[in-house]
Amino acid sequence: MYILGISGGVRLGYHDIGAALLKDGKLIAAVEEERINRVKHSPGQLPQQSIRSVLDTENITIQDIDILASHGITWGDVYDKTLKNYFEGEFGYCPSIERIHHHDAHAASAYYASGFNESNIITMDGSGDGISCGFYIGNGDEMDVVERFDRPNSIGIFYSMITQYCGFTRDSDEYKVMGLSSYGDRNKYDFSDILQFKENKLVINEKFIKTIKPKESQPTKQEMIYSEKLIEEFGPKRLKNEELSKHFQDIAASAQAHVEKIVIEMIEYMYGKTGIKKLCLAGGVALNCAANQKIMNLEFIDNFYIQPASNDEGVAIGATYLVGKKHGLKIQPMDSVYLGPEYSNDEIKKFLEVLNLKYNFVENPALYAAKKVAKDNVVGWFQGRMEIGPRALGARSILANATNPSMKDIVNQKIKFRDTFRPFCPSVLEEESSKYFVGKQQIAPHMTINYDVVPSMVDVIPSVVHVDKTARIQTVNKSQNEMYYNFLVNLKNILGVGVCLNTSFNVNNEPIVNTPREAVATFFGSGMDCLVIGNYVIEK
Repeated sequence: MYILGISGGVRLGYHDIGAALLKDGKLIAAVEEERINRVKHSPGQLPQQSIRSVLDTENITIQDIDILASHGITWGDVYDKTLKNYFEGEFGYCPSIERIHHHDAHAASAYYASGFNESNIITMDGSGDGISCGFYIGNGDEMDVVERFDRPNSIGIFYSMITQYCGFTRDSDEYKVMGLSSYGDRNKYDFSDILQFKENKLVINEKFIKTIKPKESQPTKQEMIYSEKLIEEFGPKRLKNEELSKHFQDIAASAQAHVEKIVIEMIEYMYGKTGIKKLCLAGGVALNCAANQKIMNLEFIDNFYIQPASNDEGVAIGATYLVGKKHGLKIQPMDSVYLGPEYSNDEIKKFLEVLNLKYNFVENPALYAAKKVAKDNVVGWFQGRMEIGPRALGARSILANATNPSMKDIVNQKIKFRDTFRPFCPSVLEEESSKYFVGKQQIAPHMTINYDVVPSMVDVIPSVVHVDKTARIQTVNKSQNEMYYNFLVNLKNILGVGVCLNTSFNVNNEPIVNTPREAVATFFGSGMDCLVIGNYVIEK
């Protein structure tokens, strides 16, 4: 049985859209639309190209799909008609449609992917289907709703307010606030009057909300979602491209601390209610890796799973899981994040020759790239199937020397063209993780959790250590990604350090590359030194 899952839709507020394909209970393909159409977040669209991509992965057509699974359970029959018209217009056929609650899909995307036999599950985002947060319990093959909280009572909305106040774009730049927070005073400002978890309810003070109400459409990104009361309390907002003063550093730090407090209160509530020591998270707020560090290290947490595509891309995955389970399929854990398109050496070579580019063939791309990185070259790395989620996990990555203290500034300024305060992530050999990083859960393959850097290693890998002496790590083993693992092994053999700087293969405000064409364009449009694409190498 084939089940096609989609996220996104005709409403402007829905973003990070994508498609996923489930075959007999196993997730075999998933793609975010922005990687293909090159429109960042692709708001208000239906995932036409993602659908074609996942179908092509299995070499099937839309007529082979048994069920179309989508979120938007509150959207009414008009959405079914819209989908039917869309699919018949684009593909000539529309499968049977089954809709899932947005937050149920988030929850399922984490729980069934985790492989846990029981777990508390918490979903947190801006809102979806009118809900901003959900509490669930997973037990065996079943997943039950404990409680849901209505919009605008939302951690995601609160964080987006702070994002806008600090001069960034909401639903896009929240990670900048998280990075900025490490520079400020976490106790400078008190946000408890704006957002609280009290009497087991998530409550936002609507005096601070300007436009988002439970029954209203989402505002555009340009509209401020906070009221003048926020300005009265904390002073004028930062205009885009203004200096990031100490005030805004402190705002970011205090807001981050408050979010961590709220999230931990919710987790403690669920643990007190169930006694379950496993936890799954999904939704955009689940990508707050600084908060996730605090969660991971809670005494009562034994195991902790975050859906790597916790943004709305993951809704497509969760929808397939729930519909598949409903129809009697045994849902298999998600054993890989490399679920996107792949390009053969023949396809890559043909493209390079069409452009008349000078290239070399190498037998061992992993060794070649390691030698280049060890000599302080910045390497574009394009290998295998594209990863899902917002993090580059060694398929579409830019790689650099973690031991060079200058590399952070070089990559920020000459390659990524972005704010200099923003940190970079390390990829580390799984077996050596504890040598460099401190955390209760040593396997962290998806770059979703911050770890303290071992003090004696801060000066060994300086380019991947944030100002607060933490790092958002990716542990890598051979079964997970053999090519990338071999690169790290070779790098260790040369430098004595099995850690590299790994950032997404893109420049500022562009989606991560998907095709050889995009990889070559980004390579020549930035300060990268060489491109390792399949078994082919291009150098400047």
